[in-house]
Amino acid sequence: MNKRNGLSRALKSTGIAICYAIIGLIFLSYGLSYGEAWAEAKPEAKQGFMEWGEKYCPEKPVSGGYLRVASPYYIGSMNPNHFPVMDWVTMSYMYEKLIILDGNYKPTIPWLAESWQFIDETTVLMKLRKGVLFHDGSSFSAKSLKYQMEWIMDEENYAWTRSWLEPLQAVELVDEYTVRWRFKRPWGSFLGTLASVPGFMISSQALEKDAAQKKSERITHELIPLRRKAKAEQDLVKAAQLHKEIEGLEEQQKKYQALAQDGKPLDTSPVGTGPYMLEAASTDNYLTLKRNPDWWFGKSIGKPEMPYFDGIRVSIIPDPSVRLANLKAGEIDSIVLNPIQYRQVKDDSKLTVSTFPVNFLVYMIFNHAKGPCSDIRVRKAISHAIDREALVMGTQQGLGRIASCMYPDDHWAHNPELKPVSYDPELSKKLLAEAGFANGLTLKGFVINTPEAQAFTKAQMAMLEKVGITWKPMFLSITGMIEPFKKLDFDLLGSMYPFIQEPDHIATLLYDPKSPFNNGRSSNSKAIELIKSGREITREESRRKTYFELEKTLCDNYEDVWLFWPTAVLASSKNLTGLNLEMYKSYGEGYHFSHPQWFKDGRP
Repeated sequence: MNKRNGLSRALKSTGIAICYAIIGLIFLSYGLSYGEAWAEAKPEAKQGFMEWGEKYCPEKPVSGGYLRVASPYYIGSMNPNHFPVMDWVTMSYMYEKLIILDGNYKPTIPWLAESWQFIDETTVLMKLRKGVLFHDGSSFSAKSLKYQMEWIMDEENYAWTRSWLEPLQAVELVDEYTVRWRFKRPWGSFLGTLASVPGFMISSQALEKDAAQKKSERITHELIPLRRKAKAEQDLVKAAQLHKEIEGLEEQQKKYQALAQDGKPLDTSPVGTGPYMLEAASTDNYLTLKRNPDWWFGKSIGKPEMPYFDGIRVSIIPDPSVRLANLKAGEIDSIVLNPIQYRQVKDDSKLTVSTFPVNFLVYMIFNHAKGPCSDIRVRKAISHAIDREALVMGTQQGLGRIASCMYPDDHWAHNPELKPVSYDPELSKKLLAEAGFANGLTLKGFVINTPEAQAFTKAQMAMLEKVGITWKPMFLSITGMIEPFKKLDFDLLGSMYPFIQEPDHIATLLYDPKSPFNNGRSSNSKAIELIKSGREITREESRRKTYFELEKTLCDNYEDVWLFWPTAVLASSKNLTGLNLEMYKSYGEGYHFSHPQWFKDGRP
């Protein structure tokens, strides 16, 4: 299970996008199902990853031991709907989703949702998995799902995922394990949304207590000034009115306090259904998870020993060289390295080293709203000034696929007709002259402040300098990026988008002017219409063609500078086994989350 864990962490270090910085953003899904559920869901979902014999791994699984991994960042909020979440991988050990993605990032695989059926374009009947327990002992059911969706849509709960559920009209209870979804309009991205953050199932019992506690706390803050005002009020009538208002709030608070009794904040005390549950945590130091003995999946396929580890310990180690040193010293069992470290481990006989593509995007963001980059000639000049192949070879050791646009080349929404922007410095100089910058151009911006990001950014700066563009980015912390982005105080910034899954999400977040990740920095009217269409169209082939057209529209306008889709480097102890890389590449999350790893001898 550690492989995906490392993916996120190492790639974060290479230069995180502002979109990832503001909310922590994207998400990780869970995957697989079994039995007759396939017939009612997507027929194409049943694939060859339902294999646990020698074809999968010749060695027999062994239980025991704590998997030791490292992360540059602490997880942050442990409620996936609250800001900020910095480690979605650890989050996915504790929470599971209704639906997960297949090898082409399609939401076709039932998980906590056993099956679904579109009655019409605005109605879906969904059957839920029976016998699933949350970590607090409460049952996963139609009622708990309905409560969660309504909790997300309630503005008072401050769920950053609320806007993703805007097309949802209602969740209706059919029976204990069946719900009926009703939409305001056709919702083509519905399944992809449930394979995203809103689909992480949380105990409704814990949610209710958490919400009540937060409402009680808000009332406390309201009461403080009211009591002061009432105490100072000389007018008896007004004082009486204030006291009546105070009494009303105090009555509300008592009700919320009763509901919150024995509850814990979900931001620090997660309650999901996943294979692991929180054991201990020390902010910015470590986080320890313990095995969930009631995990439903292993039992459902006759393998109750799943997951095999007794637990997982996530150590917070910001420096990549220190993480690697810990791996070599046997203090850590597995990490994903940055590409520069690949040569240091590829021939190490004590480690198992693998490489594989990941669905991340490394790119550069333009400010179209103001400044030089509002001119398409300047955007074209910048894009053609970047030698993408040299960038990947020189800074990533060749471990990356040159990007043509946002969707990776193995994603179902990827437009195969598009080609990466060519490297043409002479054209860049010509375009700059036409735009009035024959004598040069200076741009401002910012990038995440890590050693890897600095090295990568300096390579881009040197390429731009060759055509007369001086880029002066500031290297900022994640929190330091928020304010300048909100104010659009940049021309060009370095960026990375992790986990490109539901195509509507990245498209909306990056190219809808109303999105906090766009904030008005670009407004392409044709792209906006295509995004809206893609969100509403329910037929897969029509959606695919819409996203093909969307990518072409963005490319024609040089909306951003798409650089590459990374390749990850996984290095692990020889004692860690159970990874079939070919099955992972073929079946993605469906394989990965149904085939946990183990230690050969049951201990690190």
